[in-house]
Amino acid sequence: MRRAFTLIELIFVVILVGILGAVGSSLYRPDRVLADTNYIAAKLMQSRYEAIGYDHRNFDGTFDSSSIGCITISKSSLNDPPQRAGGYTLSKKSLITVSGLTGNTICFDEKGYPHDGSFSDSSLLHRRVDINVSDSKNSYTITVMPFSGYVKILN
Repeated sequence: MRRAFTLIELIFVVILVGILGAVGSSLYRPDRVLADTNYIAAKLMQSRYEAIGYDHRNFDGTFDSSSIGCITISKSSLNDPPQRAGGYTLSKKSLITVSGLTGNTICFDEKGYPHDGSFSDSSLLHRRVDINVSDSKNSYTITVMPFSGYVKILN
């Protein structure tokens, strides 16, 4: 009566599991463009969150030049510093294009409303801002909605 596996059977099973693991791991390629898109959307939401409740108006009605609530959408300004632990760097293959802004800076006021590069009343966005993140294979669009500043990712 046989109650256990032989050494040959166990070695064969370990080799099969190793081959399946090697093939499976070589087929897995993370979508780097989606990760970059999620990172940019998170930076936009963080900037909006930091701006809510921060009034940029001085007592005389002028606006201060603080960059709180503003984010420039470019690879160089979005990358975290290399010395920062857990910092994120955008992929070199990712291309970022911005439409709906006169430049590439979007600012959020104390209510979370999006503005086109500054905080004046005339800079309030009345159109959506689309940020396209793409490479040769994939493309995703981040949309910042007018008036509300709501950020969403479209495929």
